[in-house]
Amino acid sequence: MSLHRKNYIAEGGERFGLLIDSLGLPDFWTTLFLTTNVRSEKHATQKAYLNHLAHIYIWEMSIGERISERIIRVANQKNISSQVLFFSDLEIQKLKDHCKLTTKAARRNLRNQTEYRRNDQNLKIIFPIRKIPAATVEKEHAINRITIFANFFEFVATNILRNKPSFYNYLDIIENTKAEILKQKERFGSSKTRSSDPNKKAPHPDIFKHVMEIAEPSNAYNPYTKSVRQRNYLLLWILYETGMRAGEVLQLKVSDIDFARNVVQIQSRHDDPEDKFRTDEPNAKTLERDLPINQDLSDQLHKYVLEERRFIPNAHTHKFLFVSHKGVSKGRPLSLIQFSRIVEKISGNEELADFIKKNGFVVKKRVTRHGFRHDFNNRFSNNIDEHNHKASQDGRIDEVISEKKEIQQRMYINGHKSEHSAEVYNLRHTKEQAEKLLKRELEKMDSHIKKGQEK
Repeated sequence: MSLHRKNYIAEGGERFGLLIDSLGLPDFWTTLFLTTNVRSEKHATQKAYLNHLAHIYIWEMSIGERISERIIRVANQKNISSQVLFFSDLEIQKLKDHCKLTTKAARRNLRNQTEYRRNDQNLKIIFPIRKIPAATVEKEHAINRITIFANFFEFVATNILRNKPSFYNYLDIIENTKAEILKQKERFGSSKTRSSDPNKKAPHPDIFKHVMEIAEPSNAYNPYTKSVRQRNYLLLWILYETGMRAGEVLQLKVSDIDFARNVVQIQSRHDDPEDKFRTDEPNAKTLERDLPINQDLSDQLHKYVLEERRFIPNAHTHKFLFVSHKGVSKGRPLSLIQFSRIVEKISGNEELADFIKKNGFVVKKRVTRHGFRHDFNNRFSNNIDEHNHKASQDGRIDEVISEKKEIQQRMYINGHKSEHSAEVYNLRHTKEQAEKLLKRELEKMDSHIKKGQEK
C-alpha cells in the first residue's frame, strides 16, 4: 500500500488535505487524527500536519509496519509489562534520524532500502555507489515532526486500546513510549543558536537592493519574459517596501488597494469561497492592518490593473490582484509555487551572482520571499536610529522613538500578536549595533594603551 497527499476545496471554501491510498480511499487513522485535532486550525497548520504525517508514513514503511498494526500486535502479547515500549530503542533512534531528513531524501532512502532487500533475496551482487549526503531540514522542523508523531501515536494507541478490559494497564506503556519519543527533541539541542548569524536568515541588504535594480522591467539583466516583467517587479516591490508575507501578497484583492490614500489593506481570508482555484490557499498568518505605500508604487499597481490585468482572459472571474499570465492557469490567482519560482529565477541571476562575488558578501542563504521580510525589518530599524539621532541633534527630544514605542510599531507593521515575534527580524540590526559598540570600546582601549606607552 502506498499513500499520497491530496487537497480538497469544499463548496463553502474550506480547504482540507488527506492521505489517500492508490484506490483513492482516505487513510483511516491519519484522517481521523486530522479531523479530530486539526480541522479547526488554519489551512497552513493543517497542511503542516499533513506533511508531517506523510513523512511519518515513510518511516512506517522503513520499519515494515504501520503504527496501528504495531499497537495491535504488541497488545495481543501475553503478560505484557509496563516497562515494555511499543517501539525499540533502535526504531526510535531511526525515527529521530528520519525526522532530520527532507521528505525527498527520506523517500530515496526507502527506495534504496527496498532495493537492497530485493537484491539480497535474489542473491545478487550489489555494487557500491557513491553516497550522496542526504538533505536535511532545520532543527525546529525536525522537532515539530517528533512532537506530531508523539501526539499521533498517543491518539492511535488510546483509541485502539480504550475498549480493552485491560486498557488502564496500557496507559503507562503509552505514556512511557510517548515520553521516549519526545525525549529525542532534547537530543537535537537548542534551536535558538541558529539565529546568531543574520546571514542564515537573509543575505546582505545591498543584495536585496541590487535585486530590485535587476527586476526593473527596463533592466537589460532582467531574467523574466517581457509579458510578466511588470507584474513580477510589482510583486517584489511590495515585498521590499512593506515586508508583507508572500501569503498576504497573494491574498490581496484589487479592492484592498486604496489608491486615493496609497494604502494596502491586509485582510484575513481563510477558506475564501471566491478562491476556488488554489487548493493550497495562501494564508495571512498575521493580524489585519493597513500599510502605507509610496505614490509611485500605488500608481504602478493602478496601471497594472487597468492596462494588464483587465485584458488577461479569466482574470475577471475573481478579484485577486496578481494573476497568472500564461499556461493552463492563465487568468487565475497566482499560486505560492509560481511566486517561489519568480523569486528563485532572479535569485539565480548571473548578474546578481557577479555582484555578490565582486563585493565579497557572505551568503549562507539565497534570496527568498521571506528574506525580503527580514531585509525590510532591518531597514526599519536603521530608519528609526536615523530618526532618533537627528531628533536628538535638533533638540526634539519629545520626538525620539522609545524602545517600547519601536516594539509597538514593529508589531503593527508586521502584524504580530506578540513582542517576541519581532525579535528574529531585528537580528541583523542588533548584531550591527553590538559590533559598532564593541569597535568603539576597542578603540578606547587602544587609545589608553598608546597613552600609557607614551608615558
